[in-house]
Amino acid sequence: MPFTAHATSPTITMPRVKAITTGSIPSFLDVILNFAESDTTSSLSNQDTWLSQLKNRPSGKLVMYGDDTWLKLFPSMFARADGTSSFFVSDFTEVDDNVTRHVPWELEQDDWTGMIIHYLGLDHIGHKSGPRR
Repeated sequence: MPFTAHATSPTITMPRVKAITTGSIPSFLDVILNFAESDTTSSLSNQDTWLSQLKNRPSGKLVMYGDDTWLKLFPSMFARADGTSSFFVSDFTEVDDNVTRHVPWELEQDDWTGMIIHYLGLDHIGHKSGPRR
């Protein structure tokens, strides 16, 4: 099930992830909570999302590599994950290398139903540079 999301600038990660996983419109509070590193009230653990539908299949198993916002929104959702904080990114390559190093091994596995890869460097280039004109 390939999925490509297109968002217009400016973007804020948590509300956008909530929107693409639930199909709902983010609230103003989501924008504020995006910056609260310790916030756990934004969890989507008990919401109907396409992630929960994949995980609830008989052989449902999800893996995630990249922006740790996914881990905050979906605690206990992923069988394997390696999240990177999106607020302390000083370069555009090291954080993406952290994601990429997992991909070849994961593609050899046959135990997962879905894999989320969220490239932070690419994400931050979009935030910093904005859309092409």
